[in-house]
Amino acid sequence: MKKVLLLTLALLLAGCGVVQPAQQVQPTPVIQTVVVTVIPPTEAVPPTSISLPTQAPTDVPTLAPTATLEPTATPQPTATTGDTSGTGSSGSDSGLKPVNVDNVLGKGVFTNIVISNELLTLRCFPREIEFTMTANLPEITRAEMYYRIVDQPSALYPSEWQLVGNLGTDGKGNFFITFSGEDINPNFRGLEKAWIDFQFIGINKGGGVVGRTEKIERLVEYSKECP
Repeated sequence: MKKVLLLTLALLLAGCGVVQPAQQVQPTPVIQTVVVTVIPPTEAVPPTSISLPTQAPTDVPTLAPTATLEPTATPQPTATTGDTSGTGSSGSDSGLKPVNVDNVLGKGVFTNIVISNELLTLRCFPREIEFTMTANLPEITRAEMYYRIVDQPSALYPSEWQLVGNLGTDGKGNFFITFSGEDINPNFRGLEKAWIDFQFIGINKGGGVVGRTEKIERLVEYSKECP
């Protein structure tokens, strides 16, 4: 029995001896195979070359600035004087010439307007002038004459338009009238020098105005005494 106890004790001691640490099992390394796909670089395609123009660019001509033209005044229609002698107060030996009025001033109402001379006086020569003209419109059966006086040399105070009256006619569209210094309004006869402006109006059978000429200005000069 004693031996059994000793044996048991020995076993216990043996069991209580130094216990060897259990050997740790090293994990098996896992080797991962990484497949690297190498993509070869794409070969760069060189850009297509653009052919450069061989001809030199044409120079753009430089335009020189043009000079600015000053506006020119519109020429006014002027009367012309003929060499033929007029009728009435202007004879061939008087030295006076008839005035042919530009048809532009007739304004399509009258044409061939002629003034026997360019001078009219009150107390000297010539003392009257004559007008002749032709109606340019068939409906004109009567013509009226107006005038005004414009003092010289200032021309600052033209008179009002004055009615002279009806022109004579041959019934075929031709009209005429004689105008004298005595026909001028007494308020203006005393001017030493002046211009006489005129205007003619075409009238139809009913008394209506068909049309009128432009103002015929600065073609006849008036003088109280001998010029």
